Formats: sequence, C-alpha cells, structure tokens
Amino acid sequence: MKLPETFHIDGTSYGRETLAAFCETTMDNLAIPEWKRDLFSFIGLFLERSGVRIKQKTSGTTSDPKVYVLKRDSMICSARKTIQFFDLQPGDRALLCLPVHYIAGKMMVVRSLVGGLDLIMTEPSARPLKELNGSVSFGAMVPLQVHESIQHGDDLSLVKKLLIGGGELHPSIKGELTRIESTAVYESFAMTETYTHFALKRINGERPDSDFRLLDGVFVSQDKRGCLVVDVPGVTTGPVTTNDLTEIVPSGKGFRWLGRFDNVIKSGGIKIVPEMLEQRITRLIGYTCLVLPEKDAKLGEKLTLVVEYGEPDPPVDAWLEVLHAKLSVYEVPKRIVTAAKIPRNSSFKPDRIAVMRLLNDGTSLR
Repeated sequence: MKLPETFHIDGTSYGRETLAAFCETTMDNLAIPEWKRDLFSFIGLFLERSGVRIKQKTSGTTSDPKVYVLKRDSMICSARKTIQFFDLQPGDRALLCLPVHYIAGKMMVVRSLVGGLDLIMTEPSARPLKELNGSVSFGAMVPLQVHESIQHGDDLSLVKKLLIGGGELHPSIKGELTRIESTAVYESFAMTETYTHFALKRINGERPDSDFRLLDGVFVSQDKRGCLVVDVPGVTTGPVTTNDLTEIVPSGKGFRWLGRFDNVIKSGGIKIVPEMLEQRITRLIGYTCLVLPEKDAKLGEKLTLVVEYGEPDPPVDAWLEVLHAKLSVYEVPKRIVTAAKIPRNSSFKPDRIAVMRLLNDGTSLR
C-alpha cells in the first residue's frame, strides 16, 4: 500500500528518504533520550519497502501472551479505518504520548505517517498534556493518563478528538469526561490481534453512544459461549475469538460489552456476570463496587460485594434494603465489605485477583 510522499513530525516536513536517513542517525545517537530513539527506530523500520518484520507481544487477553508479527500493509489498512472514522485530514496535529513498545503507540505513529498528519512527540508519562504547546486534532491515552490529567487540572480540551483505551475508566473519571464540551471523547475496544481498536464508543456530547460502533469493514459474531468473535479483513488472518461476553446489536454494526467470560460466577446453579451486576449496584447505592466469588458449601460460590467507601460506619443495612428490593434473590450479595480504595492494576482496571487474595487471607480492605 502506498504512503504519502511527505511526512510531518513536530512541524517539520520530510521526504521519505530524508526521514529514513534521519531515523538511522537518531536511533544510534545515545545523547538522545531512549524513548525518542525507540520511536525513530520504529519509523525507520516501518518505512522499509520490503522484508519488514515488526514484532509485537500480545497482551494475553484472548490467549497466553505471544509474539505476533505485524504486517506493514495490515497496519496501514487499520490506520486508514481510524483516519476515516475520525475524519482526520493531512496536516492535522496528532499527539503521540504512548510508548512505541506497545501496539497503541505504534499505531498512532502509523496513522500519522499514513494520513499525512503532523506527529507531535512527547515523552510518555502520566501527564502527557503538561508540556504540550497548542492544541492537537487527535490523541490517544490510557486511563491512567486521563486520570492524572484530570487530577492535576491539565487541559484535556487541548485534544479535540480523544481516544481512550488499554483499560477501564473509573466511574468518577468517566463522569468528569462527560462534562467536557469541546473534546469528543471515545472509548476503544481493541486487541493486538486486530492491530488495536476495531470498535469505538463516544462517551460525551449531546448524543453519547450506548454501544460500541464497529469501524467500516469489521465483522462480529458470537461463539457458543456468547463471546465476541471479530474479523477484520485486511488485518486479521481470520476470525479472532475473545473471552468478552457481548450482545450484538440487531443491525450487526455494533455490540454492548457485558463482561469477561473468565469472571462469570456460578452461584446455586445460576450464572452471574459480575460486571453487569456491578453497574446496577453502583447505580443503586451510589458507590463503585466489585462483585466477587467466595467458596460456599451450599451454593458452590457465593456473591461477596466489595464497596469503595472511605468513611467509617458504612450503611450496610441500608444498602442491603435497597438491593433486596431491586435485585433478584440470586443477585443479592451474601456478604458486604468496604475498601477505602479498590486496588487497581497499571491499566487502571480493578485488580480482582488482588482483592480476592485479600478476602481469602482475611486481610482488612480498609
């Protein structure tokens, strides 16, 4: 697939051969920061016309982590889908604030090269907007970067179209994002195997999306478990099966994420999808929570509710009264504990394994 004749990085334009030579010089210069050398090393590799082998380790979402060889033409195909979705135009400024070790960082670079965008480089950090000069048309961040930016008052409106992926948004942060008017904010659904996102969901604005929307040319179905199967012609080598429980919309052009098959709890012969139940309970009691299984002689697994509540004397009886009134008998937790902060991993997802370990050890969560 053909690339543009001119590329733009930090406001400077390069021809293909000039940029390739600059990459070769830069990646060997130890006086230049490692993150920048890695970036230009990747650009130089991507610009090679033939025989290029770009390796990427998968996250392990769909199977055990493995090294995956990315095809250059497939990366271009994926990049064009994103460019089309966001209506990005040559010369638009695109913020790179993710390391190119990860597929998300690599694909931000490829989108800029393919679309003739001006790639604005910044050292990957928790606060990517801290040193940003001027606004950008497009940027991608992980939830931790969004969280830190909001906590420190960094101006997210500098990014006109913001893509968030790689983890789960805390409900309080999502609430903050819904109030931003000048930035279009999207959640992404992505995997290395699909060369990053294949579906997007806008979470702010006058008409936010209730479901993920598929990019053009993406096809989804379900396996017998109800888990998502995705096919991205030109990118994947065939259908990719996930462990994500979903409901596909009638048009076939989107889906609603329900939870992870790995997390399903079987209590008294009833299957409970904890992520769905957590959303309902959070709305009922007003606090972030986790629903986790604990071994039970009668039920096999019983539901334990962990509520993020930092004050003493939590109103457990009041919570139970509401839950008994609004939930089925199978959905009401058998035990409620509170945690000042629910442990989260580096992707800002609730760390279910860590919380389970604390529960099993009898360690206080407060």
